Amino acid sequence: MTERTTQLEAALSAQTALIEEAPAEIARYLSKEIESPEFVTRLIRLPDGPQQREALRIAREALGDDFGNNA
Repeated sequence: MTERTTQLEAALSAQTALIEEAPAEIARYLSKEIESPEFVTRLIRLPDGPQQREALRIAREALGDDFGNNA
């Protein structure tokens, strides 16, 4: 397996973890572990929090410096 493949797998794993976190947050809210304001804050942070930034960094590194640059 190449280093790039390993990096892409890491990026996909990070993205999967984020996708799985949303239903977990909903379950915490429905079971009254967290209150509404905290629930909303957590959901807002999922797509733009430190985990997402790390997943994006890993993906960009795996895809090369020109990731997203279609010029």
